[in-house]
Amino acid sequence: MNLFSAYGSFYLSAIFFYFADVLQKTTSKGAITWKYLFVRSCYTSVIAILLTIILFGVNSLPSINIILQMAFCSVCCGMGLFFYIKSINVLKFSNVGSLTIVGNVIQQLTGILLFGEKYTASDFVAYALMSFGCVYQLLFTKTFKGAKYVLLSTVFWTGGYILLSRVLKQTTIYWSVPIMEVTIMIMSYGIMVFYSLINKESDSIIQPITIKPKFFILIATLTYSASLFNNNVYKNIPISTISILQLSIMPLAYLVSLKIFKEKPSKIELISFITGFIGFALFVYMHY
Repeated sequence: MNLFSAYGSFYLSAIFFYFADVLQKTTSKGAITWKYLFVRSCYTSVIAILLTIILFGVNSLPSINIILQMAFCSVCCGMGLFFYIKSINVLKFSNVGSLTIVGNVIQQLTGILLFGEKYTASDFVAYALMSFGCVYQLLFTKTFKGAKYVLLSTVFWTGGYILLSRVLKQTTIYWSVPIMEVTIMIMSYGIMVFYSLINKESDSIIQPITIKPKFFILIATLTYSASLFNNNVYKNIPISTISILQLSIMPLAYLVSLKIFKEKPSKIELISFITGFIGFALFVYMHY
């Protein structure tokens, strides 16, 4: 896989993930998050398995050791997805998008602490700007609950994908999506049953979610495509370079979100986006 196709994979992944997230925001409103995540993952698991068998065959299935490593990473990503769905039901979609920039700070700090990546004192100015919006909303505004979900989502999602990037270098990406989705499905079902038993609502795990199947099928197809391309990105492009690509789409994604959901950002939401973008741009400029 050459770098050109890997870079193309990033933008295709971003487009598919974006529209999947739009659908998840509109369909998950008012639903119990664990139950919604379980139903969504049931559809995604089936479609991912079928498409992988059709496109790549069973022979491309990785070893048990690799499957277990991917499953562990998928638990982290699944928790990130859970908190992301919580966040988009509490905050404006555009605000969530701007606050998730804190994930890049977590990504860079992880690289420094775990992988010995180089850094300068000025990097921390950029980190502070990128983190400002999320930290401020977390501590000083009425949106603290949503900001908390965003922070938890980025911690789990970023951590899961950093670990997954290491595993993917040992194997092909073909079965990574089914393994991830099946793991998330099992995880969400287990926690859903656990909460049902605690709350003595044994019948709640079988109550249907009144969402048309066609929406889940569309979400599943978009998620499969996005995840496959995204895994190709993390397999073939250094994590530091991925940050540059994310910067290139940040303003457009923010403006499109405002348009689609007809959202009017508050002053602090706008400041959060601007400081996050400036910090991100400063980091990229200093390094590249």
